[in-house]
Amino acid sequence: MQFKIGQNSTKLIAGEIVVSLAFETDGKKLTALGPTDAPLDVTVQSFDPAHDIFYRAPEPLTPEELAEEVKIHVPKPLQQKINGRMMPGTLDGLVLMQHISSTCPSIPALAALEKILRATGSINSAILQADHGGILFVHNAGTEFHAGARPHSLKEFLDLSIEERERVFPDFHALEILLSGSDLDHFQNLDLGSVSTSRRIEFSDFTSICQFTSEAATLVEMNPHLYTLIMGAAVVYAEILHEGQ
Repeated sequence: MQFKIGQNSTKLIAGEIVVSLAFETDGKKLTALGPTDAPLDVTVQSFDPAHDIFYRAPEPLTPEELAEEVKIHVPKPLQQKINGRMMPGTLDGLVLMQHISSTCPSIPALAALEKILRATGSINSAILQADHGGILFVHNAGTEFHAGARPHSLKEFLDLSIEERERVFPDFHALEILLSGSDLDHFQNLDLGSVSTSRRIEFSDFTSICQFTSEAATLVEMNPHLYTLIMGAAVVYAEILHEGQ
């Protein structure tokens, strides 16, 4: 079964996509086929602190509780007025509601990042995803996952002292931190300091969850940090397709 997935951004014209890939799955393996165009089968949207709703709940939420949270923060009269819909996601008590302009199914950004982090097979590793002057942070602590979101740009975060970073992200502790997201394009050298080993996400980080045609491999190898959300969302969607068969 084939499907097309693209990454949206609130910074673009409604319906415009940042990057996209076509995939094929047989229920056991996932293969990236190459670039594709609209119409898409599924989308994932990058975090935008200027437009998204994000906060911490006292306790992790069930899907039913998350749906109720959407009704509280975006009442039905408001939902009828906005051009699009709200896509909620949650991890470790972090709630992220994204305004999605696309009408096709969407995968929450947090779910996509969690899949990528699980695939690395490394306990006490993390992903710092930087887009649109905001940061999503997901940490694999071994027995549980932690998540955080902040309206700090990557530059602002790097300029913070270790103590200040601890206040921004209390769970910002990992043996290895993968750096990803479009905001990496503004940096040649990135270093989080001695607190953690950090590196840009690489094409090899995706090969345990997906096979690639030569065309797709060439494309993703050029800018793997731009495809992290798409790769994670593709794994989530392939599992959904498999469960529905």
